[in-house]
Amino acid sequence: MKKILYYTIWDMTNPANGIVKKIWNQIHALEKYGFCVDAVYRKNDADLVIWKNGKEEFIERQMKNLYRLRANRSLRIYLKRHKYDGIYIRYVYSEPEFYKLLKALKKDGTKIQVEIPTFPYDEELKDTAYDRMMLLLDRMFRNKMKKYVDRIAVISQNKDKEVFGVPAIELKNGVDFSQIGLAVRNDKLRDYINIIAVAGFSKWHAFDRMICGMGEYYRSGKTRNICLHLVGDGRESVVYKSLVEKYGLGDRVRFYGFKSGEELEELYETADIALSSLGMHRVGLKVGQTLKSKEYGAKGLPIISEYRVEEYPEGEKYQLVVPMDESPVNIESVIRMYDAIMEGNVQQERKKIRDAVKKEADMQVVMKPIADFY
Repeated sequence: MKKILYYTIWDMTNPANGIVKKIWNQIHALEKYGFCVDAVYRKNDADLVIWKNGKEEFIERQMKNLYRLRANRSLRIYLKRHKYDGIYIRYVYSEPEFYKLLKALKKDGTKIQVEIPTFPYDEELKDTAYDRMMLLLDRMFRNKMKKYVDRIAVISQNKDKEVFGVPAIELKNGVDFSQIGLAVRNDKLRDYINIIAVAGFSKWHAFDRMICGMGEYYRSGKTRNICLHLVGDGRESVVYKSLVEKYGLGDRVRFYGFKSGEELEELYETADIALSSLGMHRVGLKVGQTLKSKEYGAKGLPIISEYRVEEYPEGEKYQLVVPMDESPVNIESVIRMYDAIMEGNVQQERKKIRDAVKKEADMQVVMKPIADFY
C-alpha cells in the first residue's frame, strides 16, 4: 500500500469549519482509493502535528511567530526519518523554507502534487501591508516550483494547462454527500421567501448586494415578504449591519453568528434559496468553484450566484446568475425564481438539484485525478 502525506498549515482545531471538513473529506477520499494517508497540519494556532494511525503526534510546538517558515523547516527535518511515496500540499504561498522542503522531497523520490485552491490569487493579497509582503516573497519563489513539483491541482478560471511552469490538473471543490442530507422544507414558513447565506463574510461574498437589493425593493413600495438569514461572521459583518440599519431592514435580515450541527440544520429547514458568492469580481475572478455552492447543491437548494455553477441543472429556477458588478440584486428576479420552484413539487426539485451536483461534486469523484496520478 502506497503511503501519502497530506500537508496543510490550515488550523484544523475546529472540526465544524468548512475548510477543515473539506480537508478531511479529501484525506478520506484518498484512503478510499487504497492509500495509507497521514496528515500534517496546524493545531491551536501554534503547533504542528501529524495524524497517523488514528491519533495525533506533535512534530513541533509553540511556533506562533513566523509559523509558515518554521513549519516547513520542521516538516523537512521530520521527513529525514519518515519516507512517503507521495505528498499532497495545500498551497499557502512560496518562501525559502517551502522551496527547501520541495527540494528535499524531490531528492527522496517523493511524487509531489500541490493544490492551489484559487488561481489567480494575487488580488487576494493586496489588502494589508503583510499581505503585500507575502505576495512579493511568493513572486520571488513560486516560479521555481517547476524544478520539483510534478503536478499542480488548481481551481482556475482559465482552465490552465500549466501553472508556474508545472503541468496542471483541473480541480473542483467537492463535499462528502454521504454526510449532507437533503434539506426538508418547513411548510409553516410559506408566508416568506427565506434566503440563507452561510459563510465567513469576506469581501468576495458581497452579501451587501442582496441587502441593498432588498432595501431598494422596499423603498419602491413593493411588499412581498422576504427574509435574509445570515449565518456566520467575519470582517464584512459591520458593513452588512450598517446597511440593514440604513434601509430599516431589522425585521427582514437576521444575523445568527457561526452555527453548526443541529442548529445549522434547523436554519437550512427555513431556507428556500441560498446565496453563493456575489463578489468574485472583487478579487479579480470571473468564475469560481466555491465550496459553499457544492454544499448548497447537496442540500438541494436553488442558488443565487455571480457566476454559473456548472454542476447545477439548467434553468433560472435552479440558479439565478446576477451581473458581475456592484449592482444590487434584482429582487423581482429572486421572486420569479422562488415562484417557479413553488409551482412544482419542492422536494422533487431539490432532489433533482442534489442528484445533478453529486455527479461531479462528490469528493470521491473530485479526488479521482489526484489519486490516479499517485
